[in-house]
Amino acid sequence: MVVLENRVKETNADSIIKKVFSTWKWIANYDAAPGDKKALWEDMRGTITGISGPSVMVGDYNTILTSEDRVQGNGVQEFEVRDFKEFILDVGLTELRTEFEDTVKQYWIKVSNGNAMFKVWNKLKLLTVELKQLNSLEFNNIGHKIQAPRSKLEGIQVQILGPVNDSEIIAQEKVIKMELAKWLEVEESILKQKSRIKWLKLGDLNTAYFHACIKNRQETNHIGSLVDSAGQLLQSPTKVELEMLNFCKLLLGTSEAQIPAINTQVMQQGDMLSRQQQMQLIRTVIGGEIKQAIQD
Repeated sequence: MVVLENRVKETNADSIIKKVFSTWKWIANYDAAPGDKKALWEDMRGTITGISGPSVMVGDYNTILTSEDRVQGNGVQEFEVRDFKEFILDVGLTELRTEFEDTVKQYWIKVSNGNAMFKVWNKLKLLTVELKQLNSLEFNNIGHKIQAPRSKLEGIQVQILGPVNDSEIIAQEKVIKMELAKWLEVEESILKQKSRIKWLKLGDLNTAYFHACIKNRQETNHIGSLVDSAGQLLQSPTKVELEMLNFCKLLLGTSEAQIPAINTQVMQQGDMLSRQQQMQLIRTVIGGEIKQAIQD
């Protein structure tokens, strides 16, 4: 299955798709609101989850997955990538790297004999060996590839806290952080794919395993009991709910209908700051003072 992003208008879609992909079965999501990426991910999640064969998604989708996807590597906020990242992990997709594309292109342009289907089959067979080697080269020993930038990052952060602190060290920290984040995402994707492979082998054919997975997930997301401040074990859903509400109220406090105002006359009778002291309080804090405060 292939998911393809396009710029074709809905009125022209039927004729163009039939002309370009005449032997393909296809569906479109023109009903989705423009710019509603979350709806797009949900739609595609339902489509991809329902199949067990290979899937390819092609397009930029006007969104990013990591800071490397953004020009000049500017910082990426979690809310910007949360929905897209969850979609990628949920369906077990992996971003194609440049090395993968170069390897496929190298074998795809080779000339082979036979009919069209045999040519495709032969190229895929040759690619299998190369892609296995590429996968082993890129993603073997992922733990070491995570530990290496993590150790570098710890060393750089120690230097930043030291007496010497320049922009070059800060720039190095940013680069190492991006590298570490990349390999952590690769590890997460690999684990997700391994989990999905296990599910395909066991989940559809073994109902006991299927229900065990469901039960384990429900238990992970469920709070069945609590111990209150008096040390009493609460197991009733009503008591657990009440205890959580009381805890949050105690933590956050309650609202007041009216807050008493400060009596300015009483305040003026006490000690007051001089104009110099007032200006000292509102002056701009410099970087050296922040560093000194942290070191102290």
